[in-house]
Amino acid sequence: MSYQYPEHFKYPDERIFFIEHVPTWEKSLGILKDKPNITLEIGALYGGSSTYILEEFCKLEGSHHYIMDININEYIKNNIKPYENKVTYFLGESSNSFKQFQHDGKSKEFLDFIYIDGNHMSKFVLEDAVNAFYCLKNGGFMVFDDFGGGWEQEVHMQVKTGVQSFYSSYFKYLNVINEGYQVFFQKVEYTDQQELKENYYKL
Repeated sequence: MSYQYPEHFKYPDERIFFIEHVPTWEKSLGILKDKPNITLEIGALYGGSSTYILEEFCKLEGSHHYIMDININEYIKNNIKPYENKVTYFLGESSNSFKQFQHDGKSKEFLDFIYIDGNHMSKFVLEDAVNAFYCLKNGGFMVFDDFGGGWEQEVHMQVKTGVQSFYSSYFKYLNVINEGYQVFFQKVEYTDQQELKENYYKL
């Protein structure tokens, strides 16, 4: 599929990096298009992914898109303006934003989709993953950008380290949908309820 950004969309560079991922998103997340969705994006930059999410996954009545970012600029303001009635922008550290994050009074399991592309240090990737996980519905999707990049950096600076740490602890709640430069998970109920129950009572 060839995605075309709407006429109002503006971007400071000739190359919009996100658009390279659209075919994988269409294949892995296309199921979301036929229903209203509550979505979260951590790290929006200029709004390349934000606009696509709003156009493709939040077009139906009842949808809402949340953005968490430490910055805001004229490009992102312009790009999300036509959808401002269904966008909430949290300006600041995501760890602080999660303290007040809720939708229609719900603070857990209300999101259909999460895109994590914030601070790339593994510590912050892991924190964003854990915080976001509890807001995600069973059956919901979580996508990490830059999983396949930055390997020339020290381990603690790599997205992959944070994602692997998260997966190591939560893998019984996750199905891997796609793994490449980005990695896609789907949240599921714990795969062994008896095991979960037995360990719960050991605490």
